[in-house]
Amino acid sequence: MQNPARKRIRNAVLLVLMLAGAGLGYEATRAFGTTAKEEVFSFDMWCLEMRLYPSARCDARRADDVKAYEQYRATVEQYGADKTAQEKRDQELQQRLNRDVTGGKPATPAR
Repeated sequence: MQNPARKRIRNAVLLVLMLAGAGLGYEATRAFGTTAKEEVFSFDMWCLEMRLYPSARCDARRADDVKAYEQYRATVEQYGADKTAQEKRDQELQQRLNRDVTGGKPATPAR
């Protein structure tokens, strides 16, 4: 049987490691909260990474590819603007719902 003090130390170390892992996991999701400007790929990244075109085609910057990229960029920027507006509306609604409507008096529970 292990010493109880040793078990406590082991459990504390495991807890610290779990919390550190959770913190790292949170950082990995941070990209979802970025602004639209940060989410828009450059033409080269869009061409190579999203469209999977060969580098020679991306270097040529064909007119139809540039037009498609501009459409992609406009769509992402519009999405970002819509998302920001929705988040603002949600925050305003949350503030309205969280106001103390009782004037500081405790609410009477419903029966």
